[in-house]
Amino acid sequence: MRKISYGVIFLGLIVVAALTLGVPLGGQWPTRLIVWQLRLPRLLFALLGGAMIAVSAVIFQTTLRQRYLDGSMLGLASGSELGIALWTLCWPKAHTYRVFLGAGLAILLLWLLRQRILKNMAMSTVLPLAGLGMAMFLNAGTSLLTNQQGLLGQSLANVTITDAWSLGIVALIGVLMIQTDQAQLTFFALPQWHVAQLGVNEQRLSWFWQVVAAGYLGAVTAVLGTIFFVGLVLAQVVVRWWGGNAQARLLPTALIGAVMLSVSDFFAHSLRYPVELPTGAMFMFMTAPFLMFILWGYHAD
Repeated sequence: MRKISYGVIFLGLIVVAALTLGVPLGGQWPTRLIVWQLRLPRLLFALLGGAMIAVSAVIFQTTLRQRYLDGSMLGLASGSELGIALWTLCWPKAHTYRVFLGAGLAILLLWLLRQRILKNMAMSTVLPLAGLGMAMFLNAGTSLLTNQQGLLGQSLANVTITDAWSLGIVALIGVLMIQTDQAQLTFFALPQWHVAQLGVNEQRLSWFWQVVAAGYLGAVTAVLGTIFFVGLVLAQVVVRWWGGNAQARLLPTALIGAVMLSVSDFFAHSLRYPVELPTGAMFMFMTAPFLMFILWGYHAD
């Protein structure tokens, strides 16, 4: 069954890649220059970005022991987006390296959160509400500062080659970090008292994983903007579809995230061409039915 599921996902990746790179728009076939300088960086960013958003949600849900949570609800995405907007106002050249800047800002915000809110792991009900309130405040600040509708996200039409390779570097660093400590993620499947008895420092261990998750989310947000709840939904879809522990779900969650964001961006680019729809809004629109699937499944249980 899982082999069939992987086959369907990989087929979806191939189809969306072919459509994104080769479909004619406005009655004209894309030239080689358009493919290499515009369409390919956009496709690579969508594939990597979708995977990183989804993996980030799995890590936060696991390490914070909160099933219905992702980084957008902690204010990391909104805070990173606001920080980039402020930084580029003061130093416009920083916009070129916004992916690295977004990753760094998100990690800094994570560190600040861990000093207070995330330090108290017993705040199971307060944590999502506090994080969501801060996220909405920061998102509103970004919208006022940039005169954009932050809740809708942005279009990937502004993706550059530099953005694509920068995101690839952040993704590779995260993969290497995960590979060096992947087995440690299984500790979070145990009760906290059991982890303490094994002599494992859960706070220190969670920091390692959350740095990867925050860096991923901040890097994608730098270009795509803040996207609420999408990571949460995709991670829960894989829980229902695949099952298994968090370590086993990382790969399928990443693949589904890659498919969903690349498909969303294709429709955002092509449905009303030459008008660009916000990729973030399309991403949320296409992910929302999966939320209904999750709720229907739990009601059936």
